[in-house]
Amino acid sequence: MLLNNKASSDILDADHLFDDRRVYAMHKYWGKKPGSDIREILLKYTNPGDLVFDPFAGYGGVAIESVLTGRNVISNDLNPAANFINRNVLSEDVDFSRFDLMLQRISQQIHPYIKKYYTYIKNGEVKEIISILRDNNDVPLSIKVKPSSGKAQVISLNEQEKNDLIEAEQAMVIKDWFPDDHLFENPRISAKKNMRIKDLFPKRSLFFHAKLHALILNLPDSTEKDLLLFAFTANLANASRLVPPIKSRGQLSSGAWMTGFYTGKTYIENNVWHYFLNRVKRIKDGKKQFLQLIPDKDNRGRYKITNLNSKNLINFPSRSVDFIFTDFPYGDTVPYFEQSIIWNSWLKMPVDYDDEIVISNAISREHDCERFKNDIFAACKEIYRVLKTDHFFAFTFNSLSGFEWEAIVNAVISCGFQLKSLDVIVQKTFSPRQLNRKKVIQGDMLFVLVKRDVVPNVKALSKTETQNFVRKIITEALSVSSLSTNRIIQIVIQTIFKAEVTVDELSFDKLLSEIADYDSEVNEWRLV
Repeated sequence: MLLNNKASSDILDADHLFDDRRVYAMHKYWGKKPGSDIREILLKYTNPGDLVFDPFAGYGGVAIESVLTGRNVISNDLNPAANFINRNVLSEDVDFSRFDLMLQRISQQIHPYIKKYYTYIKNGEVKEIISILRDNNDVPLSIKVKPSSGKAQVISLNEQEKNDLIEAEQAMVIKDWFPDDHLFENPRISAKKNMRIKDLFPKRSLFFHAKLHALILNLPDSTEKDLLLFAFTANLANASRLVPPIKSRGQLSSGAWMTGFYTGKTYIENNVWHYFLNRVKRIKDGKKQFLQLIPDKDNRGRYKITNLNSKNLINFPSRSVDFIFTDFPYGDTVPYFEQSIIWNSWLKMPVDYDDEIVISNAISREHDCERFKNDIFAACKEIYRVLKTDHFFAFTFNSLSGFEWEAIVNAVISCGFQLKSLDVIVQKTFSPRQLNRKKVIQGDMLFVLVKRDVVPNVKALSKTETQNFVRKIITEALSVSSLSTNRIIQIVIQTIFKAEVTVDELSFDKLLSEIADYDSEVNEWRLV
């Protein structure tokens, strides 16, 4: 249903403002969903003034769209970095003049260091170094410079110039604080034994991050100071060893940090201050867009940000929430807390690693598949408890080929949720995995469930029973016509919910390949 007040029509008429998603581009965080999709779901399943809850808020898309559509929202995440992002994206009392003055003050203080350590002089011409291509032994190979006028230039360094850069960097003395936290050793994300936060940065970058961090912390406490710290954290990975070159676009064309802590044979050391200013601009644009779209006081939604363990929602009354919408943790695909250490460490925020719902390859954490299954079930029980009867719980999930989706589907069925609908949200761009593997789900599955008063007697299928049950579903479906991966998954899950059963060790990819052949020309499966 659509809002029938002026605020809703203003929001919907302003869809063009969401096309570039500036409000969603302020900070790097994984698993963001298009605001337009979130907004559509909220408008369909809630009314103005309803209380919306997101137990795994991440970047805060549900909170953003709830506020803009006049819904009240509790945005929860156990990850302090996510809470920090939420607070900065949702804050309203921003004085941009004061923000600019603070930025100017920092600029004046850091400029002498920029001039000393990011300057390239040749034939009497002074140029600012924007980026340095370095090998994995930190030897500089070439630089990109910003001349006094004209386009940036790439310059290959001779041996003397390489040595000059190395010697200048070695002589740097870092007097400002920086975090010295250990990463969890985890081969899944290339976190090596005894690796520390400082190892993610070449010395020059670490020097400037520490300097910039200290200058920001010295500012008076305010929303504007928080936004500058927000920009600082958003820029950390962008000015680290984690930036690969995109060779097809040129040796100093920067890629982006996606996940993990891998450094290739070469990496790009970006000028901390130059890229920090780029990030500041992006954050200002996103913040201004958000503030422009907020309805007037009587029509906007109110928000609250919480840092609760979703398995134990303390002080949440039973049957108090009108609608729940979330994106479940991705198992071992993204160990959010371990990767967020790059932000939480600089923010000096304590992290409850033990209660994270995750499958981690870090042996020291003891977060295996069995624990993930139990934790997901505990979270679903709490979601069921706080939701009002006959109200809806919606969630999206992408990884439907492994243990994670099985754990989630089993949990929501066992807790008493009934499937109302199952659709696919297809994003405008796909991940490299989805582009390279056509047989995986394209997009995100959107589950919409309804809470029933009575929990049914759910039958638990054994591994053999599961294989036979799902094989029969797929065979019957494909006997009618060839189908896409997305459609087959929809049919299987819908049938599982209808039968009120839980499955065991379902290797969906393997089973489907045994039954059918994949026609890559039409991207559909046919019976063997």
